[in-house]
Amino acid sequence: MEDMNLFSQFTKGDKESLSDRKDAIIYTRVSTKEQAENNTSLETQKEFCERFAKRKNLKVVSYFGGTYESAKSDEREEFQKMISYAKRTKNVAYIIVYSYDRFSRIGTNAAYITKGLKECGIQILSVTQETNPETSSGTFQQNLFYLFSQFDNDMRRERTVTGMSELLRKGYWVHQVPIGYSVLNPGSKAVDRKIVVNETGKKLQKAFKWKSEGMSSVGIIKKLKQLGLDLDERRLSEIFRNPLYCGVMVSKMTPGEAIEGNHEKLISKELFFRVNDILKDNNHPLDHSADNHNLPLKRFVLCEGCGLPLTGFLVKKKNLYYYKCRTKGCSCTKNASKLHLSFRTLLTSFEVDKKFAPVIRDVMMFKIKELSESRFENTKEIKKTLTGLKNKLEQIEERYVTGEIDKDLFQKYSEKYKTEVIQIEKEIDRTSNFSSNLEKCISSALEISTNLEEKWNLGDISAKQKIQRLVFPDGVRYDKQNDRVQTTRVNSLFSPIQELTKVLRKNESGDPIKIDQISALVTPEGFKPPTLRAEI
Repeated sequence: MEDMNLFSQFTKGDKESLSDRKDAIIYTRVSTKEQAENNTSLETQKEFCERFAKRKNLKVVSYFGGTYESAKSDEREEFQKMISYAKRTKNVAYIIVYSYDRFSRIGTNAAYITKGLKECGIQILSVTQETNPETSSGTFQQNLFYLFSQFDNDMRRERTVTGMSELLRKGYWVHQVPIGYSVLNPGSKAVDRKIVVNETGKKLQKAFKWKSEGMSSVGIIKKLKQLGLDLDERRLSEIFRNPLYCGVMVSKMTPGEAIEGNHEKLISKELFFRVNDILKDNNHPLDHSADNHNLPLKRFVLCEGCGLPLTGFLVKKKNLYYYKCRTKGCSCTKNASKLHLSFRTLLTSFEVDKKFAPVIRDVMMFKIKELSESRFENTKEIKKTLTGLKNKLEQIEERYVTGEIDKDLFQKYSEKYKTEVIQIEKEIDRTSNFSSNLEKCISSALEISTNLEEKWNLGDISAKQKIQRLVFPDGVRYDKQNDRVQTTRVNSLFSPIQELTKVLRKNESGDPIKIDQISALVTPEGFKPPTLRAEI
């Protein structure tokens, strides 16, 4: 049996050659929405693909893409639809694209997808980069095109990142602006963008201030909601930790760099650090931190040179704590024990000797009487003004009722007079409580001032910090050059106590003291009972 043709019925192979299948789909895309809307690239791609199919005698059975999809990822919606359709449709043998970078710009991954499609009997054909993907050399060329597309993509990204990094280093914010800011000229180049604080930003300014004063995040969120700004705690925390609000830019494009921005500041750097120090303390409670027990003045003492709060550190080899300024290049560093001694010395100047306490109390009460009498006279004049305003209100109501003035004029002046009446009534109420509140504050201040330094020295971290903030509401400053601690603002009640103590110590010779003579040391500005009451 020599005729081998008889065995053809037993041979193996594709019963249907690829060349026998003529169905194709066309895939077109651009990278951005702007390209899709502002040029004819999609139509051009489609037209060239259709001509190519006609020249190759291929039948176009479906179209995919036709929109903007970045080829930085192959998880594109239209792309995945096209792959799925090609695999499940029996007669589709080709995917036609204008160029291989329209199919994908992800190099090796594009080659992997193409190989998977080829195993399903589907070839990728490029109109402008013709190869024969059925041959090994054609497949090699195709993969090279994919790799070059990825290389081009990487080069573009590198150029973009480099350009954006340079703009950042020059102080221009190139990213989307955060909540609280607006761009007055959107669409402009980064160097021309005008970034300003908007109305929401003004509300966030209040949030930073409230946080620096010790208000809880929950309380701040509630107050912001009353102002029409709804934030959750996580978002608020992100805002508090973003240095862009104090004019400093940090970006992944400039790793490890903090850059002074050209945009409008929402808050000061000092306020930003104060808030973030509070956030750190909330995350690491003081009562459980050995460092904070040994560094009670941390973030309370400011560097005289740059105005920023001092932090602290431990030299383990010596087991010694130090305070230091956080500013790069600043040499302000001080042994903690020595700084504590200087601060304790400062506190002693505000102590009240028990033997002087009765005299100081009498002097300050004498001054209260003077101030009360003065305020009483002022109150009488204020009440006269209040009566006059109420009369004006009645007159304008009568004129409106009788038709002498129209509604607009009536509303304008009635609102004006009503606002003034409310303000004056509040002032009268505050004045009436002045004397009693001030007497309570004086008693509290004198009690605290007795052994003030010892109370601070022996107190726990919480007691120390309460005393610090009570006597020096704005903290104190350390002058490295002259090695001294200086006050910024003293509580308005402790300041006269210090002055009166100095006078009384000088007069220990036994000469009689006339209260009315030394009361002049206590100025009216020295008494601000609402402030002290809040701090105590």
